[in-house]
Amino acid sequence: MCVDYTDLNKHCPKDPFGLPRIHQVVDFTAGCALLSFLDCYSDYHQISLAIEDQEKTAFITPFGAYCYTSMSFGLKNTGKRVEAYVDDLVIKTKNAEDFIDNLQQAFDSLRKFRWKLNPTKCVFGVPVGQLLSFVVSNRGIKANPEKVKAIL
Repeated sequence: MCVDYTDLNKHCPKDPFGLPRIHQVVDFTAGCALLSFLDCYSDYHQISLAIEDQEKTAFITPFGAYCYTSMSFGLKNTGKRVEAYVDDLVIKTKNAEDFIDNLQQAFDSLRKFRWKLNPTKCVFGVPVGQLLSFVVSNRGIKANPEKVKAIL
């Protein structure tokens, strides 16, 4: 279902918090012994709307009136933030001894908010991986060779 939220978006305040810069997010992985990359299913629909805001998303169909109970495409301040930073999660571990504990904390948080992962796209306990189109490791970051090849 696609809803035109133009009028609602005109009345929504602009998000005062800018997105983190990609290099800041990627730099946080430097010095980590192990990394895990998690991919969330239908990320938009896993973020609940506040009850008092749900009626603001109301729409009418031939079958009745409905409203979203979770975030929807087209709402102001959601798109870029969700697509870039929530869809793909990284769990970083400075030393191998803490790996299981860090993973457990992440799973506990995901379970608390009922977020579902796509297991076919999750990678656990690797020293090198891709994050926001960069190759990250304990040594830092480097350009993704596939992206460089596409430019050349």
